[in-house]
Amino acid sequence: MKIMLTALNSKYIHTNLAIRYLYQNLKYLNEEVILREYTINQHLDDLLKNIYEEQPDIIGFSCYIWNISLVHQLGRELKKVLPETQVILGGPEVGFDTRSLMEQEDYIDMVIKGEGETTFSELLSRIKENKSYHDMDNIAYRVRGKIIENSNRPTSTFHQQALFPYDGLEMDPNKIYYYESARGCPYNCEYCLSAAVSGVSFLPMGKIQRDLDFFLKHNVKQVKFVDRTFNAKKNHALGIMQYILENHNNLTNFHFEITAELIDDEFIEFLKTVPKGLFQFEVGVQSTNSETLSSINRRMDFNSIKAPLEALVNLENIHIHLDLIAGLPYEDYFTFRKSFNDVFSLRAEKLQLGFLKLLKGSDLRKKAEDFGYVYTEGPPYEILENQWINYTEILKLKDVESLLEKYWNDQGFLLTLGYVIGTLYNNNAFKFFEDLSRYWKEMGLLEQSQSKESLYTILLEFCQKQKFDRIAFIQNLLRFDYLKRSKKRKIPKGLTAKSNEEKEQIWSKDDAHEFLQSQENRERYLTGSQREPAKKLIKKVHFEVFEYPILESLDSNFLDVPDFKENVVLFDFEQNRVYRIK
Repeated sequence: MKIMLTALNSKYIHTNLAIRYLYQNLKYLNEEVILREYTINQHLDDLLKNIYEEQPDIIGFSCYIWNISLVHQLGRELKKVLPETQVILGGPEVGFDTRSLMEQEDYIDMVIKGEGETTFSELLSRIKENKSYHDMDNIAYRVRGKIIENSNRPTSTFHQQALFPYDGLEMDPNKIYYYESARGCPYNCEYCLSAAVSGVSFLPMGKIQRDLDFFLKHNVKQVKFVDRTFNAKKNHALGIMQYILENHNNLTNFHFEITAELIDDEFIEFLKTVPKGLFQFEVGVQSTNSETLSSINRRMDFNSIKAPLEALVNLENIHIHLDLIAGLPYEDYFTFRKSFNDVFSLRAEKLQLGFLKLLKGSDLRKKAEDFGYVYTEGPPYEILENQWINYTEILKLKDVESLLEKYWNDQGFLLTLGYVIGTLYNNNAFKFFEDLSRYWKEMGLLEQSQSKESLYTILLEFCQKQKFDRIAFIQNLLRFDYLKRSKKRKIPKGLTAKSNEEKEQIWSKDDAHEFLQSQENRERYLTGSQREPAKKLIKKVHFEVFEYPILESLDSNFLDVPDFKENVVLFDFEQNRVYRIK
């Protein structure tokens, strides 16, 4: 018997945790079990050819909202060329409304509902031994054209898991590897599938440490913990992070999803000791509207979590993502603006603006009619409107989200946006992105692909159209941001007011070489490169003439717009540092 476990990932860099769990639990069968991962961007014909050539007796698909449409297309074609192959589906996208799904898609032979490790293993064991599986919980199957759906088994066996999903498998250090130290969530947010299962199961710390050693030994790029609330038990979370801190390899980054309500002084004090880049956190705020939060069963108040979030964001050694969801109950366009500004004011490195998805099995989907939800018929079941927000307003938020990604989350416009939003928009970040998205729409830019360089020119042109004061100062800020982020010497159109000849009069190539030949300058500004010849150093640095003292403006947080004052800034691209030298 040949068993093929298959995943269609959203990107090549991703890995599928589910099929690896199943693989480890099938080793005892002594049958041929193969893992095959593809992406949703591959052609259907190529996927079909690859699977057909394997000639599996049983194929299992791991199903999610991002791949289910392609799974269905592939499954229908697969049944035509491999009619005897049993197709078994599992995952959150098929565990609810299973009967109607199997009625619509007759290529499906079986569905595993809920946790699959034990159920799938037991099912294949019975198939191998030609035993009946008709009394098994958590499965649905066909018998002579009739669909049988057995009862669900709600209990979790995760805490009993002794099998490491990556044991004995090939590791690609450039991929993201998913891991869970706990399964379940202590919260019951109505938009989330975690609310469908009560309780949290934790793995023993000794096992977790052995698993972490494996990742560290293989120097993987990132380990992403999929624990729904990593800090649900503080000692558990701190124990894991302390072990990573004591054993890290200076290469692997660890990503955690945490809740702000449980961040305390001990948590923050520990994080202060962590090297930059070792950890990153994602925190789901979702909304700051109290009525909205109450309606989705999130018992928190933004005022109570603002201080711990500020403390977290102010840790310059930790990368922070904050999440908002548009389209939640009782959140109209205007109250969402406040939620946006509340969360943006924290100035986290990334603000993820997502749109509510009414997932199968979620409590909120069951209330969709009560709240007037209209959503897409197929995955990802994203809302189009509800009784508080209409589709026109959702589209406006989509435009805002697009430019939020380009201009803030890219982190390439920090000084410019700090000044424009903080000073010219009086910290009303939503109004800025709303105005900017309106400009993009008027200019027909939203439907076009834009280069990184063009984003700087477009933002300058927007500021000019808004008739802002100190356009020359904004121009300088954009030029500084561009050089700091891109590490390129060629300045985009419009970002400099001086010609190359005029710049040469202030700071020439001879000045640059003379500066780099000075041992005093090397020791002061170019630590680690003191012994390199100037002709080699010149390729690693850039000297730029500014008309305003940018670095001084940054130090004062733009409290006062400085007067015209020509100066020269050294950009050390290798060390990612900047210095005013003249």
